[in-house]
Amino acid sequence: MLSRLKSIIALMRNPKVSKLPKFLVVGAIVYILMPFDAVPDMAPVVGWLDDLAFLLGALSLLLGSAPAPKPSPPAGPIIDVTPEPPRPEPPASR
Repeated sequence: MLSRLKSIIALMRNPKVSKLPKFLVVGAIVYILMPFDAVPDMAPVVGWLDDLAFLLGALSLLLGSAPAPKPSPPAGPIIDVTPEPPRPEPPASR
């Protein structure tokens, strides 16, 4: 869970990530903290579900917009395993 939170913070700071997912995450947090909701929080469970759905949707969009990781270099030396072409046989001596 802590690693996921670190990933979210890193994505929020990453300039390669689009501004829309970042804006939606901030908007979801503000929506949760606002006293006015589309479905009032006074209604048990149902009132919290819209907050949770908005936050999960925003986080899913943010995590989906993460840049692709760079491929890591091979761990050891590169060994050429391509087969060599067959050598012509020397002419038979008589």
